[in-house]
Amino acid sequence: MKANTNTTNTVSYTIESSVQTNGNHKASSVNYTGETDTSVIEPSAATGRPESHLSVAARQRGLNIKELAVLMDVGPSHLSQVARGKKTLTPFMRGKIEAVLGWVPPQGVVHRQGGVVKGGESTYLRERARERGMTLRQVADRAGLTYGYVTQVSRGQRNLSPSAQARMESVLEAPVKIEAAQCPTIDPNALWERMDAHGWSQNETARRAGISTGMFSQVMNGRRTPSGDLLRRLHEVLFAPSPAELIAPVELKVMAWKKGGRNGMVIKGAGGPRSGGKPGDGTIRVGGRVPWGAEVEFAYTSGYDRHGRVSVNHVVDERGCSAMLKKAEATK
Repeated sequence: MKANTNTTNTVSYTIESSVQTNGNHKASSVNYTGETDTSVIEPSAATGRPESHLSVAARQRGLNIKELAVLMDVGPSHLSQVARGKKTLTPFMRGKIEAVLGWVPPQGVVHRQGGVVKGGESTYLRERARERGMTLRQVADRAGLTYGYVTQVSRGQRNLSPSAQARMESVLEAPVKIEAAQCPTIDPNALWERMDAHGWSQNETARRAGISTGMFSQVMNGRRTPSGDLLRRLHEVLFAPSPAELIAPVELKVMAWKKGGRNGMVIKGAGGPRSGGKPGDGTIRVGGRVPWGAEVEFAYTSGYDRHGRVSVNHVVDERGCSAMLKKAEATK
């Protein structure tokens, strides 16, 4: 089984053409990966909040300007002015910077090229939070940050400190990317499948999720975009095992998978082939063997506890609330 891996997004910067830099700088953009881009853009409101080359270099080391100044044993205000070219970069300061960073970034101010979200567009952080069953306010609370700060960061209007970035990535369980994102639509088929599994109507599902039937109807019809909190409540209700899924004479391990148009299920300990007729042994594969690179839809173990009650322990549900969303098609 191939695990899904998250890829980081490169946020690049371009130097402001009106700022005079010190050293052999050719007005090429600087980004977190060290790649260069010879294109130069004029500074505008769409390029985001300006930031110095030194600040970008410090961020690569997980530092902000104040933390870098402490390591250099200099004043943060003086270091900031040197970074922006407002004070001369003396050999003494050059040596201090090189001792901490290993190289000396050029003086001057850079602008964020990508990652600034225009009005009316949703953001990657908001949509990632939705997939995790959270709102941006809940992300901010769990990360110990203010809601206003997280909102501005998600739109590229404020720079994210290394410590805040680490906290947000821990909450979202994904790299922080500052970019526009298409708001996905609800997948009504996924909801209908789970309602059928439980034998519930829309009204019963809405009641159990603690929402009005009108709101749930609008979500099902695609006329209302569900919040992360609403998705989480629906997921907790609908994706819990149904009574039929809880029936297991012995300990049972279930895993459902899909790849492209194929899907199947593996049930271990169900008295299948090669069990020798012994209950609780063997493996049943519905849909064939699991192909390499298949996506695990859900997995759990089921059986009786010591009191004779049926117990279910979910092992894998990697998709979470995103199981109820249609993936946005990539635009060419």
